[in-house]
Amino acid sequence: MTKAIDTHAHLWPDEYLELLEKLGSEATQIAKDMHASWSEEDLKKRFTMMEESGVSSQVLSATPQIPQYGNAQQALSAARFINDAYKDLIKAYPDRFRAYGVVPLPHVKEAIQEGRRLINDLKFLGIALNTVMADGLSVTDPSFLPFFEAMNQLGTTIYIHPTGRGAFSPMINDYEQEWVVGAPIEDMVVTLQLLKEEFPQKFPNLRFHIAHLGGGISFQMQRIIDNYEDWNSFTSHPLETLKKHFWFDSANFLEESLIHSSQILGNERILAGSDFPYFQGKKYQRAFDYIRDSKLSEEEKKAILNENARAFYADKW
Repeated sequence: MTKAIDTHAHLWPDEYLELLEKLGSEATQIAKDMHASWSEEDLKKRFTMMEESGVSSQVLSATPQIPQYGNAQQALSAARFINDAYKDLIKAYPDRFRAYGVVPLPHVKEAIQEGRRLINDLKFLGIALNTVMADGLSVTDPSFLPFFEAMNQLGTTIYIHPTGRGAFSPMINDYEQEWVVGAPIEDMVVTLQLLKEEFPQKFPNLRFHIAHLGGGISFQMQRIIDNYEDWNSFTSHPLETLKKHFWFDSANFLEESLIHSSQILGNERILAGSDFPYFQGKKYQRAFDYIRDSKLSEEEKKAILNENARAFYADKW
């Protein structure tokens, strides 16, 4: 059986969540009591699930619990806390963990400082960002461009994850659909924002990893291309750009969605992912069995489960 690399997993020490709360976060509840801390008991449960699911290693991120609260120095200290925690976990369990670090956006100067430490010193796989900040600013807001320019110089991988804020839409949030459909909507919208704002052209050395099969962006692809061809909605062909600069994890769990995304976006752009700890036990195992049991070819399955991630991370792994 091909061992999987889980590129979409989370871990939050209790101390980190408490720190965010002290700095003003009101969004930590969804990360609590999920057996997703670094306690010995929680790690033992996590490793058991990984073994039972044929997963060799996880790529951790702290999203959507990013250190954006408090003043710039407080946010930077929170970022350093969780990034150092991940550094210690990787050192203790080098066969189990790799990580995307986090930076204290919207504090741009401090985000650049910590981003350089993550890539140059800690040698993390990349940097995890939320689709949107707590104040409503998209990650693509012009005020953040200096951060992306600095990370472009380092050839950084940028992992983007939804926030559960329903893209700040009353049509979503007034009906308590923030996670039901709000999360994938955020994934798709931010991908289109990145295309619209020409991030791949402005920052050609960046590579983008989008969660949840890009929110199902493959199902809208003909509409997106038509808007490019007929109404100049984008300056470059959207699908061709996605196939050069974007990768998408498989935390969707519907075989038909996986096959469609593989066919439209390219099988080599799909990375296995679980969204742990939100899916545990049998549903954690499902995240990988649905790939193994799919109608994709054996070569395509092996690529998604393992080979694409190794190629994507390359020497950083």
